[in-house]
Amino acid sequence: MEKGLIWIELEDGLRRPGCPICGVLAAGTRRNFSYFLTDSVLDPGIRLRLVESGGWCARHMMLLLNVEAREYPDHMGSATVFESLLEMADRRLADALRSLRRQVPPASRSIRRALRRICDALRPQRACPACESEAEREASYLGFFTDTLFDPALGGEMKALYASSEGLCYRHLIGCLERCASPEQVKELAELERQKLAALARELGEYLRKHEHRYREEPFGDELDAWARAARKLAGYQPVGSDIQDLAEAGRRRELRARARARAGTTERQGGNDGETRSV
Repeated sequence: MEKGLIWIELEDGLRRPGCPICGVLAAGTRRNFSYFLTDSVLDPGIRLRLVESGGWCARHMMLLLNVEAREYPDHMGSATVFESLLEMADRRLADALRSLRRQVPPASRSIRRALRRICDALRPQRACPACESEAEREASYLGFFTDTLFDPALGGEMKALYASSEGLCYRHLIGCLERCASPEQVKELAELERQKLAALARELGEYLRKHEHRYREEPFGDELDAWARAARKLAGYQPVGSDIQDLAEAGRRRELRARARARAGTTERQGGNDGETRSV
């Protein structure tokens, strides 16, 4: 095997907190959203794909808005997309109401069957596009990581990186175990991860012990964030950033400041023009 872009991404992920697969997936999705906001908001093919899925899932919607808040804080890109998605939702509801009137006569007992058909038509036709993209990339990362871990030429370097990392989250550990080529590889990877689980469990126990009354004077060490690392280990970790209400409030303050500056500038220009008129 040869090193390539995936190696570079995984190496970076292994040097950061949390599961390396979770980390590279989240980083890739943030890059994709950045590209989308820069170049593809008005792309007809992408807009059609978003119509089919009704937009993004809740997690990826929040990640998109957080990326946009850093790069394009006026949120014009997302607002443009959301406008068309809301129009689509309204058209579908209007079509559903017309279909309901056609299919269900007054006082009909078949309303449940008709409602199921109508609601099925209202549901998105495809999954969240970011979820689909992550699933494809996840398979590539899992396969490359597992193959590299046991590669004669690169395995030693990858194992050293893995040993110094937090290791895989539980879900991605299972994904790598499924891709092992032999029982020996399964055993080796499982033992590597069991060592990390045991070390984390000891730190978590130490964290809990130091919260007992008789040990509360003892200073904390590395175990202080053991609870956070345990959460990442059990559930994975793909941060999305600020809550939508926090983003909305920050956007509101930004727009009000911009409008206030614009009004102040207009007032200053008008005052200057008045002074010039009087001097003449």
